[in-house]
Amino acid sequence: MRSLDPTRPEHAAMVVACTRLLRGSGYTAFDGELPEQPLHAALAAEYAHVTAPLRRLVDRYASEVCVALCAGDPVPDWVRAALPDLPATMRRSGRVASAYERGILDLVEAGVLRDRVGEVMTGVVVEVDEKKPHRGQVVVAGPAVEARIEGDAPLPLGEEIQAELVEADVDDRRVRFTPA
Repeated sequence: MRSLDPTRPEHAAMVVACTRLLRGSGYTAFDGELPEQPLHAALAAEYAHVTAPLRRLVDRYASEVCVALCAGDPVPDWVRAALPDLPATMRRSGRVASAYERGILDLVEAGVLRDRVGEVMTGVVVEVDEKKPHRGQVVVAGPAVEARIEGDAPLPLGEEIQAELVEADVDDRRVRFTPA
């Protein structure tokens, strides 16, 4: 990934794919025996991540386990009781947080572009829908926005194109381009 140059159109699609591939986290709770598959997917190694307890709920529980083990004390019952449901709770909270963040970004992008509907901008197609190759995502550089693009013909993944802004709706938080 470090060798990719996001200013090169043919690399931009891969940069976006890499960020999506490594985004998110999954959690496996266990008490006693190690899980059947203990490896971190991106690292291909056993891995436990414990950060600031105010940042993520899962870290609050992991920190309590670590504190107890380091002190030679048993892991508190309230922690052990919560562990089986923690992965599902983290998935739900992650979805809510992602939707919230995406909604804010969509609102800002629509607001920045609302007076530019009809303009043609240079962009790079960074994603193409496999089932509907005339739909995808385009990144335009000025202003830096990633948005939906839809045309009549299949989109050229990883290529620079001219894209016309056809919609920037603040109320619906929606931005849409079409190939020019």
